[in-house]
Amino acid sequence: MELRTVWERQKNRAIAILGGLALVLVPMIGYFSAQATQPKQVTFSLDGTIQKVGTKASTVEKFLAERNITVTEKDQLQPEPNTKIKNGTTITLHTSWAIPVQVDGQTKVVQTLKRDVSSVLQEAGIALGQQDRVEPGLGEALSKKSTIVVTRVEEKVVQLEEQVAFQELRRTDPVLSKGTTRVLQEGQEGKALAQYKLVTENGKEVSRELIKRDVITPKKDRIVAVGTAVAVQIDDSSNRVVATEAGMVSRGGKVFRPHKVLNGVTLTAYSPAGGGKSPNSPGYGRTATGVKAQPEHTIAVDPKVVPLGWWVFIDGIGYRRAEDTGGAIRGSKIDVFVGTEADAVQFGRKRNRTVYIIGPHKP
Repeated sequence: MELRTVWERQKNRAIAILGGLALVLVPMIGYFSAQATQPKQVTFSLDGTIQKVGTKASTVEKFLAERNITVTEKDQLQPEPNTKIKNGTTITLHTSWAIPVQVDGQTKVVQTLKRDVSSVLQEAGIALGQQDRVEPGLGEALSKKSTIVVTRVEEKVVQLEEQVAFQELRRTDPVLSKGTTRVLQEGQEGKALAQYKLVTENGKEVSRELIKRDVITPKKDRIVAVGTAVAVQIDDSSNRVVATEAGMVSRGGKVFRPHKVLNGVTLTAYSPAGGGKSPNSPGYGRTATGVKAQPEHTIAVDPKVVPLGWWVFIDGIGYRRAEDTGGAIRGSKIDVFVGTEADAVQFGRKRNRTVYIIGPHKP
């Protein structure tokens, strides 16, 4: 009887203790269950963009999956994927970017965490020459959609043998008929050795600057004589030019092609007494060429304009031969020999006359 009473007492005590524990544990379990289902506040940094977010994920890996973010081997994640998340946890993810680099005729895709041009090229092992050009610039920041373009620039000096083209030079020839030509010298190409500063971009020439050119074989220009002589028709009765080649008619009078035509000539006259010599003097009436001056034949000229011994035709005067010179006869001025001093005075001064220089033979 006493044993039964002791056992029942112990039983009741145990039940009372368990009941007390239940009263304590059940609220605690409820509390922790409620805490487990509440969102945790974490700091999430994605490629430098920081934000505060709430999450029910228990680990970093589940947190990223919650946001459909896949982490690759090239990405940089802190903390580790299996790290438990609690309030205040900071998660940092730097994703790698696929940056295309156009270089040496191909496109190389660089998977990188670097964010500036210089670092990406260095990571890709792309060396730059001193003249190479990079776009964007080496210090420029990149975006996820950036493309780097490397232009290989090379400067070098090249030596080339070149053909030197000859030119055609035309010279007027008053003896040849107008419109006709005659080759005086055939042309021949020359050779030269030229040095150039050559600039290429990606192997293609973009500029060429001549440094120097040395002649190996001189060129020889082609020389062509072009006739300018125009036929002149003379009326013997009036000693006048009646027609040139364009308006030639079939009528009397000589036709010749002058060597040269002088326009605006001034005519004066002189006589045997004009030189101040006595009629008994040995040099009286003699010309600079040594022949005796004759009226209607002899003229004094500037030999630089009309060669001595050549014939001319003076429009309105007739044919005359250049046999004499004079101190006052220079340029387009001609002194016509006449018989007497009175004839010279009567002749006077005639301006703006046309003189046709014929040549050493009278037509």
